[in-house]
Amino acid sequence: MEGERRVVTMLFCDVVGSTAASRRLDPEEWTEIMNGAFEHMIDPVYRYEGIVARLMGDAVLAFFGAPIAHENDPERAVLAALGILEGIANYRKAVASNWGVEIDVRVGINTGLVVVGGVGSDLRMEYTAMGDAINLAARMEQTAAPGTVQVSEGTYNLVAPLFDFEDLGYIEVKGKSEPVKTYRPLRRKADLGRLRGIRGLEPHLIGRGQEQDLLEKAFENLGNGIGGILYLIGEAGLGNSRLIRDFKSSSLDQHTQVSWHETLSLSYETEQPYGLFRRLIRRVIQAGPEDEPETIRAKIQLAVMKAPENARDRTQRVFESLFGLPGPQGTPPLEGETFKGLLYTEMAA
Repeated sequence: MEGERRVVTMLFCDVVGSTAASRRLDPEEWTEIMNGAFEHMIDPVYRYEGIVARLMGDAVLAFFGAPIAHENDPERAVLAALGILEGIANYRKAVASNWGVEIDVRVGINTGLVVVGGVGSDLRMEYTAMGDAINLAARMEQTAAPGTVQVSEGTYNLVAPLFDFEDLGYIEVKGKSEPVKTYRPLRRKADLGRLRGIRGLEPHLIGRGQEQDLLEKAFENLGNGIGGILYLIGEAGLGNSRLIRDFKSSSLDQHTQVSWHETLSLSYETEQPYGLFRRLIRRVIQAGPEDEPETIRAKIQLAVMKAPENARDRTQRVFESLFGLPGPQGTPPLEGETFKGLLYTEMAA
């Protein structure tokens, strides 16, 4: 495999307390514990289409951006890291209950230029990354507090509008002449910020008068009770998002009673059925990413009160099934064509 220069986001994750725990247990018991931990550490990586490059004792090294690159690899890496912490929480309790040992994980992330490809000899080859950036990723993991994620400033600058962060200040890194700024991602923001464009700069949009007139006409029809669907098609970078953002701003300024709900298709959700609908309804009912199931149920009940009285029970049942919530008396969520038909009916209404 020929090596190639790439900007890659690297994720290190290891098990904290493994040395002390392994001394207390039989090797077979410890192997069982680690296999379970690796399952929770690896699954989020594949969920967001990264690759596991190496298993190292009690640690995992994963790449986002090599050998397959996506436009949002740093975002995917942070989401995978937060997914690891979320998934390992219940497993930690099970380990403490069954074996009487305490374990945790910590994650470090850095984005930078490396050479990726086959490294080794004719006797042993491995796909890995070489460069200073991967060393800094390892340092992020080594200095992270147990149960947290720590990212470098390079990664933070690429995803800052998408997550809530805690500023951790500077750390000394061996081989670096200056301290490195670090951050702790806490959660995904409910209202995502902008990744494109120059911060603070809003130049005047020109040459889109026809499109603006069509949007205004559709909005006027909506006020008269006439719905519709508009398609805005154009190459990336031509200002499609900007056109919608400006129209949204002007319509909300002119009509204070307007409710605007917006969602986006995400490439890493292609394997999650109804992911687009689920995120849209989250915005409608104002459900946060960390809301418990019963909190979501209560917000659904409040939202469906705006629906016609004869459709409230059906609407509530469909929305609860969308989030995998059981129905009255513990009945299972709706599935299959029945759920699909009712969902499309309610969304159209």
